Amino acid sequence: MKCNKIISIIALSLCLGSCDFLNTVPKDFVAPENFFKNKQEAFMSLTTAYNRLTQDALYGNVYPLMVVGTDDLGYYDRNTIPVGIYNNNISTSDNDVLNLWKNLYDAINNINFLLEEIGRVPDMDSATLTLYSGEAKFLRAYYYFLLAQSWGDVPYSTTSQKSVTDVDIPNTPMKTVLENVVREMEEAEAMVAEIDQVPAGRINKSTVRGILSRVYLKMAGWPTNGGKPMYEKAAFWAKQVNKDAKHRLNPNYKEVFINLAADVVDTKYRESIWEAEMKGNRQDAHQGSGRIGNTIGIANGDATTSSEGYSYGFISCTLNLWDMYNDLNGDGLVDDGFEQGSLKEKLHPDVRRDWNIAPYRYVKNSKNEYLKGYWGYKGDKRTDADGADKGTFTATEYVERNAGKYRREYEKVLPRDKNQTPINYPILRYADVLLMVAEAENEVNNGPTKAAYDAINEVRRRSITGVAEVTGMDYASFKQLVKDERARELCFEGTRKYDLIRWDEYVSTMRLVALNTADSRWSSGKKFAVSYANNATERYKWLPIPNRELGLNKLLQQSAAWK
Repeated sequence: MKCNKIISIIALSLCLGSCDFLNTVPKDFVAPENFFKNKQEAFMSLTTAYNRLTQDALYGNVYPLMVVGTDDLGYYDRNTIPVGIYNNNISTSDNDVLNLWKNLYDAINNINFLLEEIGRVPDMDSATLTLYSGEAKFLRAYYYFLLAQSWGDVPYSTTSQKSVTDVDIPNTPMKTVLENVVREMEEAEAMVAEIDQVPAGRINKSTVRGILSRVYLKMAGWPTNGGKPMYEKAAFWAKQVNKDAKHRLNPNYKEVFINLAADVVDTKYRESIWEAEMKGNRQDAHQGSGRIGNTIGIANGDATTSSEGYSYGFISCTLNLWDMYNDLNGDGLVDDGFEQGSLKEKLHPDVRRDWNIAPYRYVKNSKNEYLKGYWGYKGDKRTDADGADKGTFTATEYVERNAGKYRREYEKVLPRDKNQTPINYPILRYADVLLMVAEAENEVNNGPTKAAYDAINEVRRRSITGVAEVTGMDYASFKQLVKDERARELCFEGTRKYDLIRWDEYVSTMRLVALNTADSRWSSGKKFAVSYANNATERYKWLPIPNRELGLNKLLQQSAAWK
């Protein structure tokens, strides 16, 4: 394991964090022996632990785009040589893998040092000590969860690095790491504040409870296969999230994501429980921006300051996702906004589809202006209103459509930068918590309970117009419904790949994606996407431990999948 020297960590702790609650801008280097002189310096170190969430190597870009950006719902939409994490084609020397590993372990080492020193702060009162320690313990546990989920057996230590030679730590079994993760998170749950008692961006009880449910679902499934006891824990913690009725679904699905772009904190519904808090666009003093919306966004080639926001549109939808929105009842009847054969009845439209799968891209008109070009749904008035000059696309272009969840046109920080955005990334939403309740209850009881039905129907009612509430389902059919509903609700939020892995369905599902590229609806220019699906072998359930780390840590072993 490679960790920075303590002096480097302290220097990093003086960098400006990106969370909204940070109002201190430290300027100078401070030696470790002179640090933690007061409560403010302890807080500065804590904000550095938060700051790691927004780094380019984590939620600022690499993790959402490369590590979890491609699955059976979205693919890397570039007709280039298919290399990189998002194409399941890397080596043990991949730089993005290395940077993610380093970012997580640097964060952990900083937190280890913080927790070792915070009790010595002269003006630290007991309440603040408990609060800061709880937040730090949770963040350390969460970073270890990301490591175990991505790499499996990894070095585990809660002691800070004391010298540049203090680097030899063996792999700890994944099961043990995850057991330590839930232990620390459960300790932290009693230490942190309620969500309505701390500013946006701070770890709170709802965050801890929801992520605990996520970790226990992982422990229940592949490869640790903890089964029913872990599902019971997952159900318990998911139901604890809203025991005080602090969370509701926002009735406007789109507004959840507009708020992410506009930096709006929703205290009415509190559906967004935990976000990676980006700040600014690096055209001013703020250095906490990311690239959400620029990489995972709606393609726009206009980089001028008057643009709606430049975007590469790297991620587009697969037919798998498109068809999930258009076969909601499982009866083979589709609703894709226009007639299909002799079918003229429009069935239960899902408002999530045209938000999550963008119905337009930005295209140049005859005046060389970038304007919205819509795909031509039959009977859609936007087609006629916009006209051919704005680049209306055909109704049968499916896999050309970008992931539309993060739309730069709603950014409030102006002028917009070409690549850097202030759009927050959703780590945990209440809708996810409800679906975790539904899944765990079904597993524990070998069939859906009232709590399971209530949870999944609450999610479906919000987005599917006129849909009947589900009831009377057996274990297997309800389980499949939960899986599909997670796809429709949470696509492009980084949960799907690791859902498939814990269900032990990743390789088989990706094989279906590869087969589906033979469907005539996959246009010829997009068929290169078959490579990333075919590359999704057992090896790519894991990231490789970087060669550089193997050279530094003599006790570290490469994972079996990458030997």
